[in-house]
Amino acid sequence: MKPTSLLLRFGRVLVPFALLGVPAVLSAQGVTTAAMSGVVAAQDGTPLADATIVAVHVPSGTQYRAVTRAGGAYNVPNMRVGGPYRVTATRIGYKSHAQEGVFLSLGQDLRVDFALEPQAIELEAVEAAGQRDPVLNPGRTGAATFIDPEKVALLPSVKRSTRDLIRVDPRNDGNYSFSGRNWLYNNISLDGSYFNNPFGLDDPAPGGQTDAEPVPYDAVAQVQVSVAPFDVRQGGFTGANVNTVTKSGTNEFHGSAYTFGRNQDLLGNTVRGQPVVANPNLSFIQAGGSLGGPLVHDKLFFFVNGEIVRSDNPGSDFVASSNGSSGFGISRVDAAIMDSIRRRMMSAYNYDPGPYQGYLHHTDNDKFIAKLDWNVNASNTLSFRWDYLKAKRDLPPHPFVLSFNNTGRGPNESSLPFYKSGYAINNHLNSFALELNSRTRGLANRFFASYNRFRDFRQPFSEDFPTIEIGQGCCTYTTVGHEPFSIHNILDQDVWQFTDNVSLFQGKHVFTVGANFESFSFFNSFNIFRDGVFFLPYTIPPGSTFSSLSDFFNATDPTNPNRKNFRALIGTGPYKGEDMSVGQVGFYAQDEYPASDRLNLTYGLRVDFPIYSTTPVDNAFSRSLTALDQNRQPETVDQSKLPGAKPLFAPRVGFNWNVVGDRHTQVRGGTGIFTGRVPFVWIGNVISNPGANPNLYNQNNPASGGPLRPQGPAKDSSTLAQSFDVNAVAPNFKWPQVWTTDLAIDQELGGGLLGTLEVIYGKDIHAIVMRNADLVAPVRTLPAPDGRPFFGGAGNNSLNPTTLGGAGIYVLDNTSAGHSLNLTAQLRKNFPFGLGATLAYSFTDAKNNLKSTEIASVLWQNEPVKGDPNNPELGYSEFGARHRIVGSATYTKSWSPTLKTRIGLFLEVAQGNRF
Repeated sequence: MKPTSLLLRFGRVLVPFALLGVPAVLSAQGVTTAAMSGVVAAQDGTPLADATIVAVHVPSGTQYRAVTRAGGAYNVPNMRVGGPYRVTATRIGYKSHAQEGVFLSLGQDLRVDFALEPQAIELEAVEAAGQRDPVLNPGRTGAATFIDPEKVALLPSVKRSTRDLIRVDPRNDGNYSFSGRNWLYNNISLDGSYFNNPFGLDDPAPGGQTDAEPVPYDAVAQVQVSVAPFDVRQGGFTGANVNTVTKSGTNEFHGSAYTFGRNQDLLGNTVRGQPVVANPNLSFIQAGGSLGGPLVHDKLFFFVNGEIVRSDNPGSDFVASSNGSSGFGISRVDAAIMDSIRRRMMSAYNYDPGPYQGYLHHTDNDKFIAKLDWNVNASNTLSFRWDYLKAKRDLPPHPFVLSFNNTGRGPNESSLPFYKSGYAINNHLNSFALELNSRTRGLANRFFASYNRFRDFRQPFSEDFPTIEIGQGCCTYTTVGHEPFSIHNILDQDVWQFTDNVSLFQGKHVFTVGANFESFSFFNSFNIFRDGVFFLPYTIPPGSTFSSLSDFFNATDPTNPNRKNFRALIGTGPYKGEDMSVGQVGFYAQDEYPASDRLNLTYGLRVDFPIYSTTPVDNAFSRSLTALDQNRQPETVDQSKLPGAKPLFAPRVGFNWNVVGDRHTQVRGGTGIFTGRVPFVWIGNVISNPGANPNLYNQNNPASGGPLRPQGPAKDSSTLAQSFDVNAVAPNFKWPQVWTTDLAIDQELGGGLLGTLEVIYGKDIHAIVMRNADLVAPVRTLPAPDGRPFFGGAGNNSLNPTTLGGAGIYVLDNTSAGHSLNLTAQLRKNFPFGLGATLAYSFTDAKNNLKSTEIASVLWQNEPVKGDPNNPELGYSEFGARHRIVGSATYTKSWSPTLKTRIGLFLEVAQGNRF
C-alpha cells in the first residue's frame, strides 16, 4: 500500500472528528498547552452556576472564557503556557473577583476557585485565592517534571541542548533514557508533534548522528517530561513522553543575538602532569539571533530564531610513533610503516588513502525555526510552526563492527585509520506543524497536523574502492579504502501525524474522545559488501583483510604474479535499496471526575492499531529453511509475512487525593498500560534481508548504479536485492507494552519545604527480543562450575550451514520477561529572596533481554547473555543509572527594572553503568 493510500484510508476515520470544529485539553501524543479549572461559589459555599470566567494572557492579550455549570464548576482548556494571566470571575449580584500574576506550566491544569461576595452593584475587582503550585495541584497524578521558562533561562547548558534540561528529572540517566528503559522507547515531541528519529539508528532525536540540536536553544519556552501520565491522550512510549514547546511572539518586540566560541588556546596541554600530544588548530563557533513580536496587536504574532555552528576538531587524539617514541597519545602504529603503506597504494593502485594523522574533522549545522500564532476570534486560536535543520559531521570509520578480530579500527593506541576510510554523515530535516484550538460553551476541540521530512545520508571521503583491513598481532593496525558501511548509505523518512480530540464538559465531568493517526514512510539503501568482502583469508577473492603487515606488502607487491587486484572488487550494477511504509491509528476515551472535594479521578481506555502497509516479496526460500523457536521446537520462518493490525488495549486510571483538605498532604498515582512504537530499523531489516530469495529481480527493468549527487545519493538508482542472512517477524509479534504503576506522596514539611516520595514499577507485557532461528540446539552443557550450554563452536552451530553459511535467521519476537523499579525522594524550596532549589535521589533496578540499538543481526550477535542466547536469563538494562543524585538551584537578583543578576547551578552524582 502506498503512503498516500494509507493517509486516505484513515483520513475517513479522522475527518468526522475535525468537522466537529470544536479536539481536547491536551494533545494525544504531546502537550502544547495548559488548562485552568475550578469552582465558583458564594461565600457561604453555595455553588454558583452561570458565572463568567475570563482569563487574559497579558503579554499577548489573548482571552479565554468559560461559564460555570451546575455545581459551579468551570474548565478553561487549551491555554497558552506561561503568563502572567489575569483571571476574573463575575456574576450578576456579586462582586467580581480577579487574580493577578497567574502562570501556567506546560501540561498543567491549574485549580483556581472563587468565593464571591454578594453585591447588588459590581465594585472594583479584588484578589481571589488560587492554587498555583504545579506539584500540589489536583490535576497531577503520575510522575512528571516541568521545566518552566525561568529554569530554561537559568539552568546551565554547556551544549545549549534540551538534553541538559531533561536531566533534572531524577529518573533520567543524563541523556534520553528514563527508569532504565531503552532510549528509543520514548516519545519525543516538538509543540506536540512527533519528533523522534523513527528509524531508530544511533540516536532517538533528530540530528543526533551529526551532534546537532534540531531546535535553537533560544527558541525553547518550556519542557515537560512525563514518565507515567495516566491521561490516555498521551501515547507512543513505554519510557517517557518528552515534549518541548517553542516560544511565541507577544505584543512586545523581543530579540536576542549571541555567539559562543573556543579554540586550541583554551585547551590544556597536560593530563595529571603528563604532556599530551599538541592539537592542531581547531575552532568552534556558535552564533544566532531571535526576534518575536506582533504583526497585528492582540491578534497575530511571530517568532523566529536562526543559528549556525561551525566546528573543526582533530580527526584523532593519537599520533603514530616516530623513531620508537611512546607515551600518552602515541599509538603503537609506526609512522614509517604508515608512510610505506600510503606509497604502496599510490604506486600500485593509483589510490591515495590520505593522511593518517594531523587532519581535522568538520562539524557544521544550520538551523532555523519560525512560528505564527493567530487569535482568530474569541473561540479559536491557530498556530503554525516550521523547523529546519541542515547538519553535517565528519567521522572516522565504524569503530568495531566486522573489524579484524573485532578489535576496532581506532583511532586509538593500537590502530590508526587513514583519513579516506572515514565519512561525513548528513542530517537534513524539515518539520511543519499546524494546531487549531476551538472552544464553545461546554465543548473544546484540538486539531493537530504535522509533517516531518528527514533526509539522512553518508558521503564517504574515498572514491569507490574496497575496504582493506590490516592486522598486526592481536589487533587492527590500520584501515585503508572506503568506509565499509557508507556505500550508497541513505535513509529517507516521511512522517505524517493527525490528531483530533473533543472534550465535553458536563456537570463535574470532563469527557474526552479522540483519535491519532501516524504514517511512516522509509527508503533505505545500505550496500556493505558491494566493493568486496573484507574478511580473511585474503587469498580467496574477494577477501581484503590481512592478518599481518607482511601479508599486505606481499599481496600488493607489483612483482608478485598473484598480486591482489583491489579495483577488480569494485561493484557494478544496481545498488541495494528498499521502500517501507508502516502506520498506527489510535482511538481513546476518557473521563476526568472530581469524586469529592478532595479526590480527583482520571480513567480511560486507549486502543492502538499498528499497520504494516508494505508487503514483502513472496519468499519460499525462507520457508524452506530448517528453524527452531526459542523453546527448541521446529518452526517455519516466512520472511514475506508481516503481522496484521492487531489491537493493543491500554486502560489507565489515575487519582489525586488531598488527604486533609488543605492541600498540604497529597497522595497521587495510578496504574495502566502504555503502548510504544518499534524502532523501525528492525522492521526495515525484514524487508531488506530476504536471504537468497529468487523472486526479487525484474530482469526486464534492471536499475543501474549512479554516482552521488551534490545533495546526496540518488534514490532511483537502487533495487531490492538478496542478502546473506534472513530477517523475519514472529506471526504474533506485538508492539511493546508495559504495565506501569505509580504511587507518590507530596508533603509540605514547613517553612516552604516540599517533599516527595514516589515509587514506579513497570512490568513488561510485550517486550521486544531478537533470536536466531538458525542456531542449533546445545550439544552439551559445560561442566560445573561453568554450566553454560555449548552449541558446537564456530562452523558447527548453524542449522543451515550450506544454504546460509552461518549467516543466521533473525526473528523479531516478544517476551513478557522484564521489569523496572524506580524509587525517588525529592525536596524543593523557593526562598523569598529569589533562590529556588531542588535536590533528589533516585534508585533504579531495571532488567530486560534487549539492550542494544543496532541492526537485527548485530543486536543478537553482540548481546551479552547468560544461558541460551535465544532464551536468555534476564540481565540488567544497558540504560539508566542505578543510583543517581541530582540537584539544581536558580537565583535571581533584581537591581533595577532593567538590571538583573541570574545564576543557575546543576549537580549530578551517579553510579557508573555496569557495561
